[in-house]
Amino acid sequence: MDWNDPNETEEEYRIRKDGESLAATGVMSMLVGFLTFFLKIAAVFGIFIYAGYLLAQKILSEDTGQLNTWILSFLFAYFLFCIVYFLKGIIIGLRAEDNKLWILPWIICILLCCAFPAFIIKSIVAGMFPITKRQDILCIIVSWSAFLFSSFYIYSIYQFKTPSAPKILRWSYALGLKVSR
Repeated sequence: MDWNDPNETEEEYRIRKDGESLAATGVMSMLVGFLTFFLKIAAVFGIFIYAGYLLAQKILSEDTGQLNTWILSFLFAYFLFCIVYFLKGIIIGLRAEDNKLWILPWIICILLCCAFPAFIIKSIVAGMFPITKRQDILCIIVSWSAFLFSSFYIYSIYQFKTPSAPKILRWSYALGLKVSR
């Protein structure tokens, strides 16, 4: 099948090919954006959703349907996020009062929300190497670099020292502020 028009000029051909190239670039950037969004969701929320799923499996019987299990999993995940933003409210409130105890809930939040997911990401990256190569310096550098990059990235999402919270969790954050003052 001939996709080229024999009456098409060289300028028309170049314009058509440039348009096709721009369309392909747009599709690729959209796919990269979706991949980045998925990785962000997985790194930030995946740990809490998985923890909620494990809690739901412990509480519910095996006869319970999958839909009920996932609904309860998301409720538990939401409850865990409420605890995190409650602690964030305490951090902000104690820092505003110039109380040095703000460091304790900050460390808890860092360990729970940043270090633990980053360690899982480090393990996943190390798992991409063959078992015989996991003690090599390249594997160690790449996996620990992934740990550092992901922990800083996740911390930049939560911003534990910034007085802000998503609307759906603002009540929990406000309660933490109220308790700390």
